[in-house]
Amino acid sequence: MSTKFIKSILIAAVAVTGITVATASPAKAGNDDLAKFLFGATALIIIGKAISDSDAQASEKYQPGRKYTPKPKPRFSKALPGRCLRRHHTWDGRVRMMGRNCLNKHYSHVNRLPESCRTRVRTDNGVRRGYQMRCLRNKGFYIAS
Repeated sequence: MSTKFIKSILIAAVAVTGITVATASPAKAGNDDLAKFLFGATALIIIGKAISDSDAQASEKYQPGRKYTPKPKPRFSKALPGRCLRRHHTWDGRVRMMGRNCLNKHYSHVNRLPESCRTRVRTDNGVRRGYQMRCLRNKGFYIAS
């Protein structure tokens, strides 16, 4: 629970307890007033305990001076299927790239490939789309045997 919510409940409990004590007349002091007092005190103790538990949990999450280590990212295979490697001849030389359609069929983590490596080249047979192999290799991907 949030501390703002718990503090507002605590303030409301104190206000209600104060109102019930102020409205009670001294002539009726008896078991009814004692029950109200015990109920209010119990409520305050429970709310105070909830606040201290909440503060204790918050202090476990962050401690000043302690190095923060983020949770590791979910692992996925950086091994790309060798059957998707294509070599295309263009007007300025040869281009090695991983074919987009082939990767969609044979590699389940295509959505995690870096966008900066996406490319398209013009060949004699038309435009080919895929991922530059040099760029992928620089990002830690490799071709599986």
